[in-house]
Amino acid sequence: MKTAPFQFCFDISLEKRLNSYIPTAYIVDHSEAITYLDKKASPEVVQSLGVIVENLDNNTRKVLSICEALKPEIIFKKFGKNSKSSKNIEDLLKDSKLEFGIRQFIKTNLEQFYSLVSQEDFPLSLNLGKEKDFRISRITAKNPALETSLQFDKHENGISYTLLLKDEKTTFYPSDTTITLLLDEPGWLVAHHKLYLLKDINTKKIIPFLKKKTVEIPSKMVPEYFEKFIKDVAKKADIKANGFEIELRDIITACSLQLAHDFFKNTYYLNFLFDYNGFTFDNSKTKKIHSEIDTRNLDEIKVIQYKRTSEEASFENKLLELGFSKTDTGLFGLSPKEEKQDPYANIQWAIENQETLESFGFSIKDLKIDSKKINTQKVAIQFSNEVKSDWFDIKMTVVCNAFEFNFSDIVPNIKNRNRLFLLPDGDYFLIPIEWMTLYGPMAKLAKIQNGNLTLLKSNFAVLDDIPELKNSSNLLANIAYQPSPLVKATLRPYQIQGVQWLLEHYNNGLGACLADDMGLGKTLQTLSTLVAVQEQLEHQKAEDVQLDLFGNEIPVPKEYLKALIVLPSSLVFNWYNEARKFTPHFRRVQYVGNDRKLLSKKLEKYDVIFTSYSIISRDISILEKYNFRYLILDESQYIKNKNSKIFKAINQIKANHKISLSGTPIENSLDDLWSQMQFINPNILGSYPFFAENYKLPIEKKQDENCLLELKNLIAPFILRRTKEQVLKDLPELSEQIFYCEMEPEQEKLYEEEKSKARNSILKTDGSAVDKISIINTLMRLRQLSNHPKMIDSKSEMDSGKYIAVTRYLETLVQSNQKTIVFSSFVSNLNFYKNWCKENKIDFCELTGETSLADREYQVSRFQNQEEPLLFFISLKAGGVGLNITKASYVVFLDPWWNPFAEKQGIGRAHRIGQMNKVNVVRFITKNTVEEKIIRLQESKKLLADSLLDENYISTDIEENLNFILE
Repeated sequence: MKTAPFQFCFDISLEKRLNSYIPTAYIVDHSEAITYLDKKASPEVVQSLGVIVENLDNNTRKVLSICEALKPEIIFKKFGKNSKSSKNIEDLLKDSKLEFGIRQFIKTNLEQFYSLVSQEDFPLSLNLGKEKDFRISRITAKNPALETSLQFDKHENGISYTLLLKDEKTTFYPSDTTITLLLDEPGWLVAHHKLYLLKDINTKKIIPFLKKKTVEIPSKMVPEYFEKFIKDVAKKADIKANGFEIELRDIITACSLQLAHDFFKNTYYLNFLFDYNGFTFDNSKTKKIHSEIDTRNLDEIKVIQYKRTSEEASFENKLLELGFSKTDTGLFGLSPKEEKQDPYANIQWAIENQETLESFGFSIKDLKIDSKKINTQKVAIQFSNEVKSDWFDIKMTVVCNAFEFNFSDIVPNIKNRNRLFLLPDGDYFLIPIEWMTLYGPMAKLAKIQNGNLTLLKSNFAVLDDIPELKNSSNLLANIAYQPSPLVKATLRPYQIQGVQWLLEHYNNGLGACLADDMGLGKTLQTLSTLVAVQEQLEHQKAEDVQLDLFGNEIPVPKEYLKALIVLPSSLVFNWYNEARKFTPHFRRVQYVGNDRKLLSKKLEKYDVIFTSYSIISRDISILEKYNFRYLILDESQYIKNKNSKIFKAINQIKANHKISLSGTPIENSLDDLWSQMQFINPNILGSYPFFAENYKLPIEKKQDENCLLELKNLIAPFILRRTKEQVLKDLPELSEQIFYCEMEPEQEKLYEEEKSKARNSILKTDGSAVDKISIINTLMRLRQLSNHPKMIDSKSEMDSGKYIAVTRYLETLVQSNQKTIVFSSFVSNLNFYKNWCKENKIDFCELTGETSLADREYQVSRFQNQEEPLLFFISLKAGGVGLNITKASYVVFLDPWWNPFAEKQGIGRAHRIGQMNKVNVVRFITKNTVEEKIIRLQESKKLLADSLLDENYISTDIEENLNFILE
């Protein structure tokens, strides 16, 4: 840490005009030994030396400000406004009212000055001489407070009265040393070249002892002297007395529990205060005897001596029996584990077990936390909950004998984790730690109206842990479902469960996200759900039969399902065919192509309407006029960007019910999750700023496990995720391995040069923001170079270590007659291998973003239905969805991508229902390159999704890992 070039010193000298010791600030070069003070730290001098006052710490700024404010000329300027005739500060002091104001102003500032100087241990001197030699007049600023000890000796002629001062190490007579009194009350003085706070008494009380050790009080003066000078001091000082009648008090009359805060452990412990009928001993202190002068009858002054007894041990033992342990400092606490989780654990335990403590002789009536008195009465909550159309109206009242208030009053405390709530009578209610956990999620999400909490129906999960509210949601569950004969397929057991789950959400008016693995039949489950919904509608219509005047049924026009299904463009035809195959009775239409405008006026006459995300974005002005019964998104990660046109357009469409389908509901960050949940159940996670503050940042940046668990509980009822391994016991084995490749020497040299350039350009040292486009372009270039130098320079003659390794591997697979999918995120990378196939007369299929829809089907059909070709080259983004390639037994990834779910989707093209062979996944990774780092980051992204859908981990962003990636 860089040392500041200057430091501040302070001198206290008597200002004769004010008859008070006034501090002056000096600035000196920062060195170990301070010698002479020749620069006063006036604002002008400080500024000329380049010191920026705003950058100084708070206490230094305060002390400098006090020194400036106490300059006589500044005081005159401040108070002189009230006396135009005064020419100087001496004139002001002649006015009694102004003098009082000036003295109070000086006192208040000096009190703060001495406290701060002592606390911070600033360099300090007393009465700096004309030579300005700091070494001669230096005093130490940070010292323990001085206590007062009084000695009284009664004799025939009166009383001898002696006063001593003592700190932690020494006891001395004021007359034995030079003492400079700086401030009356609180008392500050200098003795032995040390600055001291005089504890509990005014410095005026020691003035008689500055010249002599003992003051003699004649007998006739004793009552008056004690009344005027000693009565108050005797209550605060340590007393020794000889020759007086002594009244011994050594019986405990009460034992009260008090609180003591351990700053370092941030825990409040229990402490005993033993009352011996007039004086209280602190159990954590070693003091055994206390004496007082009883001045109630000044003609018969006597000494009351309080003496601690062994009976105190029984109180300690009682607390130990209750499960407490004694700390090194003599305080009592529960197990360290409980205290670590809750600094108020010992207090809460005492309140909850008050009756037991009182039966053992303890009192907890006067518990205070930082001078705030705690109400120790037990409380209860009264509940009522009314379910409105789409929200809960929850009334909760906190009640006890002494008070009653709406639970909504403490919602701000629960949100801010502030356990102390101010009651009308001035006491404080300690909110139990369990309330923070139990009611925290509800308090966070609910709105307050008329003293009640209003909570969205979709947030019902936060009520599950509250016994009094758990069963008040009136949600329908365990809906009976039998597959309809109108569905021309046999549903597997897990698919029946999926349809039943979707129907439960439909009947409860809640959205749902079916997040099954790729290849588990989300399309079939969705279509089966729509059939069940249509049958429900027809059943309801049959019950609502209307008759004409002659008793004949009035024909009711068919009510169409009106389900709008939004898909990636490449899947529209697939879904349309699936619907024709599985649900041929549906009236269906593809809302695509140039003639779709002709359909726009007839969309309400269809059961299912298939369209694409791009068309939704273009035709939103048309589609937003309809009120669809269902809005269903397939590959719903398309709406993950909350700022995209697609997200905004989708959320403009009116629909009574919503389903999102995605094998990857969380691709990159929790932003994806918010977008998904906002679509299916608007505002379930609050606005995006609310979500970011309360969930995203605590989870992704602070690894807050409680927040993660809370979020998981909120979304769990709306996401159904099954993996292939869980539900398809008959699915062939999936084997995954990484094949590490060495770079060719020239390739490696070029890569290291490019990486060095990248570090120098991206990892700036000036603290400026890194351009995201630069990051993307630089990392792209390093990824390409890891694969083949020709990807960044088509004329390069360099070899690629990976290209050599991959072509050898593919050659082996071809010779073994193995059907293989080859994925790459770079079309240009695939071209190298396609050229290799052409050179070696190896037949292949290909599919990229440039492939037309018709040709896609042809390429898949050729690979699936013919013995050759054996190789299928697919760009990762183009082949991630909508393909069924179960003939492939090998899946090769030429290069990794940041998002592991894109790769998982690719694997899902082959490892799915219908696959009969073991699927082998091989990833080719170039050693010592950015590719290795990508594999590591992929794992964290996978675990981000798992943390909410299955497991328990947090992701980080690419930007935060630049140092790691480029090391």
